[in-house]
Amino acid sequence: MLTLNVQVPAARDRAGVATLHDGRATIMTGPAVASAAPAIGAKRANPACDPLRAWGHPPFGGYRLLHHVQARPDLAGEYGAHLLLFEPQSGQALDAESFGRLALLAYGGPAGRDGRLRRTQGGLRLADRMITAIVARLQSGADLALAIAALTAPAWWQFWKRPIETMPLSGTVPDVLAPPVDEMSVIEELLMNPAFARRRREPGRDERRDWDDRDDRRERSRSSDSDSGRDGFQGRGGESAGGGASGGWESAPGRGPGVDQAGRIVAGAAAVAGLAALANEAAGAGSRDDRAGGDAGGGSAADGGSSTTTSTAY
Repeated sequence: MLTLNVQVPAARDRAGVATLHDGRATIMTGPAVASAAPAIGAKRANPACDPLRAWGHPPFGGYRLLHHVQARPDLAGEYGAHLLLFEPQSGQALDAESFGRLALLAYGGPAGRDGRLRRTQGGLRLADRMITAIVARLQSGADLALAIAALTAPAWWQFWKRPIETMPLSGTVPDVLAPPVDEMSVIEELLMNPAFARRRREPGRDERRDWDDRDDRRERSRSSDSDSGRDGFQGRGGESAGGGASGGWESAPGRGPGVDQAGRIVAGAAAVAGLAALANEAAGAGSRDDRAGGDAGGGSAADGGSSTTTSTAY
């Protein structure tokens, strides 16, 4: 698979660097411009060249090649010999899609009077030799992924890396083109092409919808579990742990409001203790009665002159 990595200064005030890879092999490196012309943006209600809006700088992020065509003769003076149409897939590029930036156009085209690459109307400008190398490899049916990112300096510990050298942008101000040769008109025309429509698919958005659906299902499940937990705490929390064979605390007869299983156990223990105290008291009373009866019986026998009683005098 072909990959085209483009790194440009975050301020978009200089040209960046594009590197074409075929698998792990590096095919070539060259200059790239991902900077819109402020003069064109001002004419199109985007003077700050906001990447999220039309006529702004190309948004950072990932893209997938939809198709490539040879440019019409009336377009060659601005865009060169070939047009590459990319569809947003990730990052800021996908955010910009909701503002109407449905595709990104990449192309070559003549340099400015100073020999440097010119700014664009919102697209990505590559050197003509880079465009030629890409198209030659696309003839075999290879796919092409594009990534545009901000250029960063090497970290302090990356001593083996050198900062990427960038080139100044051309001072030639691009012309404000009118339809049908302006960039937005060209993109709309290419998107309406039936051949592009057949190739256009939206795996990124389909995956996001699937994830959103899964997230919604997980949220509903968490909400259901939370509601079930609250119900269990209010009245059914002991169905498995404290309900016993009856299946729930509600089935216990005579349960009053606010009385839980622990309360019933305490009350039952108190009742048992009370019954035991009464039994002990009754047993003590019976013993005293028996002793009293025994004393009375002994006295009667002595008074009655039992034959077995003997009196001894000292």
